[in-house]
Amino acid sequence: MRGSSALAAPAKTSVRAVFAAVVSYLCFSAADALIKLAAQRFAVEQIALIASLFALLPVFLLARGRGGLRALLPRNLKLVAARGILTALCALCAWRSFALLPLADAYALLFLAPILFTAFSAFFLREQVGWRRWSASAVGFAGVLIMVRPDFATLGLGHVLATAAAVFGAAAMTVLKRIGDSETSSAILLLLFLAIGLVAAPGAVFLWQPLDLEALWPTALAGLLLGSAQAALVLATREAPASIVAPFQYTQMFWAVIFGLFIFGDRPSPMLFLGMVLVAASGLYILWRETLRLGTASPGTRGEMPAV
Repeated sequence: MRGSSALAAPAKTSVRAVFAAVVSYLCFSAADALIKLAAQRFAVEQIALIASLFALLPVFLLARGRGGLRALLPRNLKLVAARGILTALCALCAWRSFALLPLADAYALLFLAPILFTAFSAFFLREQVGWRRWSASAVGFAGVLIMVRPDFATLGLGHVLATAAAVFGAAAMTVLKRIGDSETSSAILLLLFLAIGLVAAPGAVFLWQPLDLEALWPTALAGLLLGSAQAALVLATREAPASIVAPFQYTQMFWAVIFGLFIFGDRPSPMLFLGMVLVAASGLYILWRETLRLGTASPGTRGEMPAV
């Protein structure tokens, strides 16, 4: 009986972690859909500034339960700030791409980030990357080429912005890996949303349009969802290895198709689905090889996943 109880506890922990991860990525996707809606009327910089302020509320609640105000102070300000700025640039490029592309198309390109992270780890962190992970990366790039069509006839600014977001996201993941577990999640998230607000502020002031309550609530809700998604992701990676949590990031592709279809009337093409499958398969394989290389990560290990 004791053995059964001992086995049941980790199983319950994993179930809670998976549930938190699924809820987290649903919240991310719902926030992106709300930002896409708001971008039809307002500048992305104005939306980002407002959303970042509301996103801080869940972060403060998270810090309150994990060490109080002390948990908000970073030990290595330069690295944490650099990661925040890179993620802020990733978020702004991604949100601009949402205004120009269907969500599913933008997401498919954004999921290049884990693939690019493989190359960045080799060049900037001097990690040994074997031929299997390089081959998986090549398959992922092939998936992207399929999504943008072989003749690049439909390539536009939205695709460029989504690709730039993936590059900034991969760079932010590289810095996060350099940071490791030396910083609290609360400090990392605080500087993340402060960085989004600061990067967006100049453009927001220049392009500001008056807001009424009807226009404010979608952006405010998007910010609360972003902050809550980050908090849920922290809880998930505290209770289970990142290798269990990270694959659920690809559920965002499902939500992108659902929100795109029922809110924006987008109908993904078969070629887009094929490219998405290749990109997702490539990313999952890279994650699996990374897990084998490092060994099974323990609960509490912070996954190298894009924050926004």
